[in-house]
Amino acid sequence: MSDRPFDTESLAWPLLSAAEDAWTESPEPVARTRPAQTDGNPGLQELVKALPRLGSVLWLERRERRHASDEVKIGARGVLLLDHPALRTLAACRDVAACSTVTPHGPREWLCLRDGRGETRAKVYLLPDTDYLAWDELTARIAPAEGPAHVPTWQAHGAFLRSAFARFGAGWNARLLAFELKRLPWMDTLDARPPLRLSLLGLDLAHTIARSEGAELVTPLYSA
Repeated sequence: MSDRPFDTESLAWPLLSAAEDAWTESPEPVARTRPAQTDGNPGLQELVKALPRLGSVLWLERRERRHASDEVKIGARGVLLLDHPALRTLAACRDVAACSTVTPHGPREWLCLRDGRGETRAKVYLLPDTDYLAWDELTARIAPAEGPAHVPTWQAHGAFLRSAFARFGAGWNARLLAFELKRLPWMDTLDARPPLRLSLLGLDLAHTIARSEGAELVTPLYSA
């Protein structure tokens, strides 16, 4: 099992890269700059490009009492619009870690998107319907593991506590999503929608993961 963090600066938002495609917070300018990356770890722009290539995934985001308001980012190459409410969680993320472990249901892999305090705000889970080549291409650029990944195990008292916390906005929402990046001359739009088809194996795994995370499935479910 592994918990392999990205370069913590590579996904910092606002991005501190002086490269042409770097994104920055809007409307405030970024005063600091950093040299171009040489370690090959993907930055935020690369993550935005990679998500649509994954196909169907299970997306988990923290259930917030107040929805994230940052849905538009302005950068050197134009505007980035986060066109799905769940994706606005990306505005608060500062780094990403790739995790993997073996459960009684088989191996499991996912990405953790963390905020500036190191708290996980969103997760992207690999499903049987995900494009494995695209997933491997993305995770191959991640630094070696430093510690074991934690996977919640179902217990009666744990399930009760997660259900109670969820009522106070501390739980997870789970969505089956396929990402879509649209490029216009003056704006890029990152959108997401439920996949048109999903295998029975993928659907069963999504239910299993959501249950182990104490998450509520809030997306229409489609099966091939």
